Amino acid sequence: MGRSGSGSPFLILNACRRWQKRREFWADRAANEAGLRANFSSFAATKQRHVGSNPDPETLDPDRWTDEFAFLSRPGEDDIQIDLFYDYRTNVTNYPAWGAWLRLHQPPTLVIWGKYDPSFLVAETAAYQRDLPGAEVHILDAGHFALYEKPQEVAELVGDFLGRTLGRPAELKR
Repeated sequence: MGRSGSGSPFLILNACRRWQKRREFWADRAANEAGLRANFSSFAATKQRHVGSNPDPETLDPDRWTDEFAFLSRPGEDDIQIDLFYDYRTNVTNYPAWGAWLRLHQPPTLVIWGKYDPSFLVAETAAYQRDLPGAEVHILDAGHFALYEKPQEVAELVGDFLGRTLGRPAELKR
């Protein structure tokens, strides 16, 4: 999305050190799959996706990562997840085209970001704001799964945004 490519939130995340193993896997699946599979499917990695850098991890429901781990541990599930993860490389190759489309069309945009997300840096939101000056960016006191952690806050932000962009108030059912 960045004009020169270097400011793209997509490219920023791809340049992160923490994405190094992902890039290696995408470049040579056969040589890197066993290591990525062992890490991705581990209980520790599953928990880390939910906890991230949250300074108060005890506030999170451990059922979230234990349930995900149980799901990922089902026969054949790791194969499905690794195939999906490998296919994500095609998203990365499309980032420049997606960014160009966004810059050209300037669609109404709502960005909801968890500040404790272990995969995506809060700093990446600046690139969205640079390329989409009208974008609304909200940084929540949450991680990668902000919708689970802050469902009411996310619902209100989405409802308000849709109400304003669609020209009618959104109704939240409680």
